[in-house]
Amino acid sequence: MNIRLLAILAGLSTIGIYALQFVGARFSLTTQGELARLTSTDLTILRIFASGLFFLPFLRKRHVRAFLNLGWPRIILLTALAGAPYPFLINIGLGFTPAAHAAAILPSSVVLFSSILGLLAFKAPISRHSGISLLLIGTGMALFVCYDLIYNPWALPGDLILFMVGAGFAYFSLTVRDLEIDPLAVTAGIVWCSWPLTIPMFLAMPSNLFAASMAEIASQAIIQGVLAGAIALFLTTFAARHLGSQTASLFLVGIPITTALLGALALGELPIPLEIVALGLMAIGIGLPATRFLWAQYKTARR
Repeated sequence: MNIRLLAILAGLSTIGIYALQFVGARFSLTTQGELARLTSTDLTILRIFASGLFFLPFLRKRHVRAFLNLGWPRIILLTALAGAPYPFLINIGLGFTPAAHAAAILPSSVVLFSSILGLLAFKAPISRHSGISLLLIGTGMALFVCYDLIYNPWALPGDLILFMVGAGFAYFSLTVRDLEIDPLAVTAGIVWCSWPLTIPMFLAMPSNLFAASMAEIASQAIIQGVLAGAIALFLTTFAARHLGSQTASLFLVGIPITTALLGALALGELPIPLEIVALGLMAIGIGLPATRFLWAQYKTARR
């Protein structure tokens, strides 16, 4: 099979995985079922341990050595930004807000804050197309806030938490951008450094881990840990390597749309027109920089 076709299939698979992650977490965090629901702490612990165990057969000494060579101050910073606190805060946000909100706000806030941090750190100018993209994202976020204030005030804290989580992950992306290290080493190292953090989390935070059914625990370990925490990383890296990072970023556009559809089917979270407009604006804002890049490449190839 053509390698580019495989890369496209990998990118499309990540859309389904991330949509399943948001909807699955939302299901366990709300009162959708009859049994005791898992908490944010439970989902975080399952994700960290399941993904860490999944990585074990693929890691080599060179990966561990490369990660430790980053130095403990940088390792602690990366773990704080993308380790256990990252899914924990996402799950807290999902306890308040619909899954579609999370799927739109997280990637769009990463795009927004990446541009802002790039401007502040590297004096990187914001192009006209990037400016339009940021305007669309900002407008979509404002519409979500309007929805929260008018129809569902309970969702506002969740949206704001997810927005700030996106800012933190944008800083993480900026931090690792220039590191000469295998993504597998960084991801696995952060996961393993997060294992000790799960102990005080479990002792200090509410947990239904021993009350939930084994079927739910196993399914969430697979969805949150193996699929979203490990396999999605490989698929994203594979797609970016063979399609280019700009082209691969177009798959982000499908995440909020697919999550909204899956959330409507599985959770009964039907978006109203205001939410649909917000989702559309943010999806366009996410994809606009990549489409501009691809159009420029197309014009160059035609010359």
